[in-house]
Amino acid sequence: MTANTSTWQASAEGRQERLDRWRRMLAGAPTVASHRRQRRQNPETNVATGVWLHTAARAETGRELTEWEQSFLAPLIGVLGEGEVRALGRAYREQRDAGTVALVPQAVVRRGLDEPFTPEDVAARMRAVGELAANQPNVAWVNRTRLLAGEQLETDAFSDAADAYGYGLTLFNGAQFGTATQEQTDGSAPTDGSASNTPFRAKLEWAGFRCRQAAGDQWGGADEIYWTAACQSHNYKFHTRTGETGSVSGNNDYPISGEHGTGRMAFFDASFTGNLSALMITCWEADQSNAEWYTALGKALGDAVDALSLVDFALNFVPGADMLGYMITGMSLLATFWEALRNHDDMVLTRGFALNRSDLKALYYTEGRRMTLQFNARSSGMGHFALHVKYTGDTPPGPPPEGSFQFLATGWTGLLGSSFTRNLDAACLAPGSATDVYLFQGDQYMRYDCRSEEGRQSRLSDGWPGLRGTNFTSNLDAACLIPGSTTHVYLFKGDQYVNYDCRNERASIGRLSDGWPGLRGTNFTSNLDAACSVPGSSTDVYLFKGDKYVRYDCRNERIRNGVQNIITGWPRLADTEFAYNLQAGCAVPGSGKDVYLFKGERYVRYTI
Repeated sequence: MTANTSTWQASAEGRQERLDRWRRMLAGAPTVASHRRQRRQNPETNVATGVWLHTAARAETGRELTEWEQSFLAPLIGVLGEGEVRALGRAYREQRDAGTVALVPQAVVRRGLDEPFTPEDVAARMRAVGELAANQPNVAWVNRTRLLAGEQLETDAFSDAADAYGYGLTLFNGAQFGTATQEQTDGSAPTDGSASNTPFRAKLEWAGFRCRQAAGDQWGGADEIYWTAACQSHNYKFHTRTGETGSVSGNNDYPISGEHGTGRMAFFDASFTGNLSALMITCWEADQSNAEWYTALGKALGDAVDALSLVDFALNFVPGADMLGYMITGMSLLATFWEALRNHDDMVLTRGFALNRSDLKALYYTEGRRMTLQFNARSSGMGHFALHVKYTGDTPPGPPPEGSFQFLATGWTGLLGSSFTRNLDAACLAPGSATDVYLFQGDQYMRYDCRSEEGRQSRLSDGWPGLRGTNFTSNLDAACLIPGSTTHVYLFKGDQYVNYDCRNERASIGRLSDGWPGLRGTNFTSNLDAACSVPGSSTDVYLFKGDKYVRYDCRNERIRNGVQNIITGWPRLADTEFAYNLQAGCAVPGSGKDVYLFKGERYVRYTI
């Protein structure tokens, strides 16, 4: 044992308990008698664990180890001591000979102890592991526009699967921001090859967490939560453990004090030059282990995983199954060893991520430059924690994500301090003005001067007196200037619409199916999402609903070119949150070719 371990871990009792746990794990049995249900083991992904145990067994029987085997085994010998590592090798050998090993691939188990594994052997298995793991439920492929939009990245199915396996892996796909790269459709990981290769400082920091449900300390006492992170990129690797946050209870927010010894808040801080970086973050509930033990153990595990990258996998990920295989192989080894060596600390969950330039760009342009990662282990009784991560590095080089990064609060400065910086109901040009638009929200509206960035807010029933006594005084669905008019606007709600005369304050109400006969037979006769007059046209309007839109000719009462997908007619909205469920839209004042589209806290100016 090294000087970094506590008396408890160094004791014979502690070593024997870990050895017994290993024996149960090798046989596929639960490791600890607790309320946590057994993690489903997929032995085919535990290649690295099997290779490590095979190497330990070779050492225990006196075989001469290769230089690579020594580099793979040495880090954990430094923490556990040579005696315990040999004992683990002996336990594996005995159960291997008895035919009771279920933890690792049988192809590894059947390999003779006279035959060492090589890094090329591991590399050859990584593609097969990646192809196998691509469809595992604890592997999530997430369109990076969800990250850009600040949306939740996890589904309930993914959370349940990650809890069952003990770890979950998230990878991002979709079009590369700022490039013309087409979205991957073959299930392979995306590349960012056409983006700039200019290095920039990428930095991620702990930004606190929310306890949604406490883990419940199975050994007694209050929850004490801490986090570990292992990160690797080109010419960079880092491992860290945070200080503990004590007495954690449900539905409360907590800060993270940073690295336990230094207070350092950054867990990833690198000059980003490579295509991908790998991150693995684990949430823990502390009990009997001290900080020194886990600092040493975390570094040893990181070094063991690092030994796998002697074939250059970690430094230059090959997109697709090779990259996925590397990630899954490394995470399986980490998760297995954490479970075996955790003493009485409770591992809540491990999350892994692969990030490229487009992913970091999406995070940079997300409001607050932060993402929230769910460590949801409710189904096994280990609680639910939402970790906040913040990007504090340089502006990623190259153009920003098109159409998805502009915030009402920063682009429409006159809206600051009002509720109109998010979730508009409708918008339309102010009739007869080259600068003003109407914005609608609830029972309020604002006339906004886009040139001076000033707005005047009032109640709809006060500013639009012709609407009094109708249901159009609140919660509109859509609005637009009547094409060719300098006095009238259309307002939409449910299956009705209003032709409103802004000069004489008069409203004429009708049903969409009656007044817009060309919409009959479509689902555009009620509950529109947004509408806007077509720039440069004296007859046409755009109507939006779900992921569809129509261009409607109001003079001839017909739909031009039929009902279409938004991304068909508005291709630059593909892979953005504006490709579906818009909230408002209007033509840009004074422009004959641009429109504003609104959703949530964001807007886009789109050139037709």
